[in-house]
Amino acid sequence: MIKIAEKALEKIGRTDCTPFFHQVSENTTYIIKKNNVPLYTLRISRKGYRTFSQLASELKWIETLDGIDIAKPVSRVLDIEGHFCIFFEYINGKMPKYNDENTLYNIGRISARLHKFADIRLDRPVWSLENMTGPRGAWGNWRENDELTDKSRDIIEKALGIAAKLTDNYISDKYGLIHADLRITNIIENDRYFAIDFDDCGYGYFMQDMAAALSFMEGSDNIEKLKAAWIKGYETISPLNDEDKYIADAFILLRRIQLLAWVTSHTDSEYVTGIRPGFGKESTEIALRFINKQI
Repeated sequence: MIKIAEKALEKIGRTDCTPFFHQVSENTTYIIKKNNVPLYTLRISRKGYRTFSQLASELKWIETLDGIDIAKPVSRVLDIEGHFCIFFEYINGKMPKYNDENTLYNIGRISARLHKFADIRLDRPVWSLENMTGPRGAWGNWRENDELTDKSRDIIEKALGIAAKLTDNYISDKYGLIHADLRITNIIENDRYFAIDFDDCGYGYFMQDMAAALSFMEGSDNIEKLKAAWIKGYETISPLNDEDKYIADAFILLRRIQLLAWVTSHTDSEYVTGIRPGFGKESTEIALRFINKQI
């Protein structure tokens, strides 16, 4: 990928800069530096994950987000030998604290501000139950996780069935274009909180952004306080009703199983290597707790 990064720099006329590998997650990212000073972040999309039109739509939405702290694109979508590349401004800062109520409060505020711009039609995916947790879901098939037993799969399927019924009965106008992955790894904290990586933005219920904010924290003993903190932050901008708050657990369960699919299908990711052992077992326990809570 380094050659693709170098050719992308040539394309924007910045051969005076050097790409430094950052990470592989869904996509490959490089930090672009000049004289060892970071200037841009380069995202090279995984082949087949997004179309050119979808990426152009992502940039179009970002351009509408007036007054929100984000990493702004500094290039259009570039096609470098079949690899779609986008340069973003580099935001200096750190990832906010994990499993922290203040972090969730601030992500709730950001989410509510983003949702003010949700009423727009673009070429972006729909984060339906099937696309999240179905056998052909966008992030893979959780059923193929080798930690799961037949009993585990039955428990998760039962939990998904309950979540599906709850969401089917959820009648809300709080639906539109959402970030869909606004977790702590996609927040940069300095004196403010910046939202980054809109690669998964798509159509869904606003409360799905709450579930995304709680990614990999679903099993925390602090989960209820984290949920309350996100809601408190959100409601400083926009109100939520009882139905919105009640449906949260269903979307948190769906998101967790979507993450189980992602962990299952991304064994080459260094990030996944660190969290994969026990993730299937914990996901089963979370699904069982959800079932018991709904009985």
